[in-house]
Amino acid sequence: MTRISSSLSAIDRTLQASLTRAFADLQESGLRLATLKRVNSGKDDPAGLIAIGQIEAELVALEQADENAARAESIASVADSALGQVGSLLNGIRGHAVAAAGDTLTDAERAAHQLEVDAALDAVNRIGASTNLGGRNLLDGSAAELQFVVGADVGNTVSLNLPHVSTAKLGDADGTLEDFRSGGKYGLASGNLQAAVASLSSASSQIAQARGRAGAFARYTVDTSRNVLHAAQINLSEAVSRIRDTDVAAETARHIRARIRGNAALASVILSGKSTSLVSGLFDR
Repeated sequence: MTRISSSLSAIDRTLQASLTRAFADLQESGLRLATLKRVNSGKDDPAGLIAIGQIEAELVALEQADENAARAESIASVADSALGQVGSLLNGIRGHAVAAAGDTLTDAERAAHQLEVDAALDAVNRIGASTNLGGRNLLDGSAAELQFVVGADVGNTVSLNLPHVSTAKLGDADGTLEDFRSGGKYGLASGNLQAAVASLSSASSQIAQARGRAGAFARYTVDTSRNVLHAAQINLSEAVSRIRDTDVAAETARHIRARIRGNAALASVILSGKSTSLVSGLFDR
């Protein structure tokens, strides 16, 4: 007597397993092609996923360090521009001092030159007090030394020294720019213009050296740091790509093979005459 059973035979189960594997491979390869990622979850490559997390953390740090370096470069550029303007003002004051040194000027002409000197001194103070970036003054003495982190390690810092730009600070041991004002010991009517020019030369040298430091910082410290950071970002990004990204050609071939196996398994199920029970059993799993 033939026994009627709803259970699947060994052959049926083999066909169902073949169909299940083919569908699983097809789904996995389809996901990888859709996302272009080989690693979409931890089970795809546990070790690779850990490596990706570590590399991406370092990439975030490098990207922030690059932003820090870009900010440092901006600060150096702003400071250099302001210092350049101060240098031009000091050159103008020197010209007025030289013009007033002889006896060819009338008192009215000398007073006119002094008026321009006073205006130039006011401009020096204004530049020192208003050279700001990101809400921070760069030349009022509060930012004498600025430090920037330019690497993934927070200990990888560089510093930029900026002068305190004001008429009370620029000059030499004998006097400052403030002494060039009308009525000061270096005023154009003082007759002490030889010492005045010497003090002015010291102030000009301070500004020129500060510009040189800012320029060297931007060129040799910041630019080289950014070049290293960019190279590291490229290499780490390539490392992440090798671990995580899909090899499209290989995955496309795998997808086609999975589709062929799936079609073959499905055809075998249909030919077995039990397609309904096998397919429903497949989707009930």
